[in-house]
Amino acid sequence: MKYSVLMSVYKNDDPAFLDVALKSVFEDQTRKPDEILIVIDGPIPEELSSVLNAFAQSHEEVVRLLPRQENKGLGEALRIGAEACTGDYIFRMDADDISDPLRFEKQIAYVEANPAIDVLGTDIAEFDQSPDEKNLRVRACPADHDGIAQMAKKRSPMNHVSVCIKKSALETAGGYMSLLLVEDYYLWLRMLAAGCRFANLNESLVYVRVGNGFDAKRGSNIRVRGWKVLQNYMVEHGMITRMRAFANMLSIRVFIYMPAFMRRFIYKTLLRR
Repeated sequence: MKYSVLMSVYKNDDPAFLDVALKSVFEDQTRKPDEILIVIDGPIPEELSSVLNAFAQSHEEVVRLLPRQENKGLGEALRIGAEACTGDYIFRMDADDISDPLRFEKQIAYVEANPAIDVLGTDIAEFDQSPDEKNLRVRACPADHDGIAQMAKKRSPMNHVSVCIKKSALETAGGYMSLLLVEDYYLWLRMLAAGCRFANLNESLVYVRVGNGFDAKRGSNIRVRGWKVLQNYMVEHGMITRMRAFANMLSIRVFIYMPAFMRRFIYKTLLRR
């Protein structure tokens, strides 16, 4: 089996955070990936270019940079990147997060022992400044396929930055598609509809940075339009009833339009542990 890591970098990414993220998916890993493909989504500052070029030059046998002339958004960047990946499985990674040193070793061991699984995720631990902080927020998802399918009826059942995806299954479901800040949730629904099998490891193998406006981004009005598409898709494919879709839209509208401090409170007390 061959394993790829897929990342996307754009102009607003932080060079220092990117440097740490890159180190975490190669130098720090006990099981190193066979390929790291990085989509450069439009023009980027010199500081970001320097970090990417230095990393690529140090690991030229593994790293591939795929520059794009225009910024087209995450969904399009991941579509292009996934198509270009040569691995049998694709690990997702963001430009400002940190993978645990055992992440790839544990996820590879699981998918090789369970070849019927098409998407394997993990829990994530959220931090403000450092993953060594006490009382990290943990987003846990169901471990088994049935629990994941049930959670998908209300909210995303996978932590996107943690997943390992079988490339053939990704292609069967149509690959990544752009959808108003919910590209990952849309992908999980399409893969579920295509009969793909899911699982999660209930341990935090990715540390996600939330001290950079993470909660505020969850309050974007654009997300409401994306959620409407998701509800229509689930109703059309018999995943939920129209009443469930109405309840979902009501909850996302209330969540997005509430004050930021209330969203933070809900994240800490209801949506995280």
